[in-house]
Amino acid sequence: MRVLITGTAGMLGSSVYPAFAAAGHEVVATDLAPRDVSGLPMTRLDVRDYSEMIDAVDRSSADLVLHLAAETDLETCEADPDHAYRTNTIGTHNAALACQARDRALVYISTAGVFDGEKDDGPYDEFDIARPINVYGRSKYEGELLVLRLVRKSFVIRAGWMVGGIDRDHKFVAKIIDQLRSGATTIRAVTDKFGTPTYTRDFAENLLELVESSFYGRYHMACLGEGSRYDVAQEIVAFYGRDDVEVVPVTSEAFADQYPAPRPRSEMMRNYMLELRGMNRMRPWRQALREYLTVADFQI
Repeated sequence: MRVLITGTAGMLGSSVYPAFAAAGHEVVATDLAPRDVSGLPMTRLDVRDYSEMIDAVDRSSADLVLHLAAETDLETCEADPDHAYRTNTIGTHNAALACQARDRALVYISTAGVFDGEKDDGPYDEFDIARPINVYGRSKYEGELLVLRLVRKSFVIRAGWMVGGIDRDHKFVAKIIDQLRSGATTIRAVTDKFGTPTYTRDFAENLLELVESSFYGRYHMACLGEGSRYDVAQEIVAFYGRDDVEVVPVTSEAFADQYPAPRPRSEMMRNYMLELRGMNRMRPWRQALREYLTVADFQI
């Protein structure tokens, strides 16, 4: 299968690209700011430009487009909604229209951030109603609607809190690693925000199986279990045996100035559709996180 990937230079692309190449697929990798991933080449593509998008589909002769390109920084999206919608919604619209025009299959990576976080009787599944509360979530959810409306052969995959990327990791795990490297003896982490950490390698492997099945539709794809940011920080500190570091529980108010964009209380997800299909290969998040830390070999 020939596969065109957008947004390949990000933390998820750093796992998806090698996984699809290793599985024998002929991959054409693209990004707005291209770089080599695991020695594999990449070319430039701005998904916000429809002419570039459809030209990439034509030149690659792709059977499948993996649309990873996105603006994922919540503060950036909140401060500049035009940028968020142009990247996350119009970019996705372009990918959907190109796949519709050429009758190609499309995978769109969405987010647990499409939910409002108010569900109090367990994790969200695919049959819960999306009600995003920030610009990022709204821009991604509008992308979901466009893909499902326009592309006959499409997958919408909602990912949890991303874990992975090593040098491309700028999210929560990287922030905790940076604090440990700096010699911090206390690390503050919030206890009132809950989610499902998701290792990019597990995601890539499960995604491979799903797209080869042609069971099109909307899926959740997150590691098993749930936790708070505090739980994740504790797990990282314990992995490195840092008994000298105290993880201090705080509420989100402690970081309100630094992270002003509204965030759902709960982004916990259940991979219900994968379970019903007998295709849920995701591991418990604590196990996956420890493997990531082992593979990444961060020097603390």
